[in-house]
Amino acid sequence: MAKPKQSAERTPKSAKAAQGKPAQPKTAAQPKTAVPAKAMQPRATAPKARPLPPPEPEPMPSTVRNAVRLMYAGAVISGIDLVVSLITAGQVSTGIQNANPHWSHAKVENAAHSEITASVVIWLVTIGFWIVMARTNQAGRGWARIVATALSVISTLSFVEAIIEPAALVSKLVYVPLWLVGVGAVIFLWRPATTDYIRAGRT
Repeated sequence: MAKPKQSAERTPKSAKAAQGKPAQPKTAAQPKTAVPAKAMQPRATAPKARPLPPPEPEPMPSTVRNAVRLMYAGAVISGIDLVVSLITAGQVSTGIQNANPHWSHAKVENAAHSEITASVVIWLVTIGFWIVMARTNQAGRGWARIVATALSVISTLSFVEAIIEPAALVSKLVYVPLWLVGVGAVIFLWRPATTDYIRAGRT
């Protein structure tokens, strides 16, 4: 009997080994988690509240402007009076000597120096008050108007006293411009427009 012919195509060993092992199921690739569309979009930030612009300052009325000008004029006049007092300081000793002829020369000189020093201090303080009152009233401070009024009353009393006292007419005329300037400034400070300006600054 003839032997059966072997198949021309031989099965490779690797194929045989593969046939002997059970086929392992292929694991499907896990799908990537999809990011929601809303999460990908940037968060809408609320618009920042813009700060309110500062309120515009109340315009200065002409009454306050005129009062401030008069106060600065008072400071200038006081400065002129200070210079005049220093220039005429030599006459102080003569006046004291004539009023007190029995005083010694040293006593007259000491009294003259004291009077000149007091005069200089008073004029410097007066100049300072004029400047401070001008700036504070320009800023619309209510208390400054009251202080300026009180100083005007004191100035009026001093002016009356200086007129009544026996003295040279020239020395009396020195106080006239200061008194007029102070009274004029107070009149402007109590005008209705000035009152509205001060009230607007308090709100």
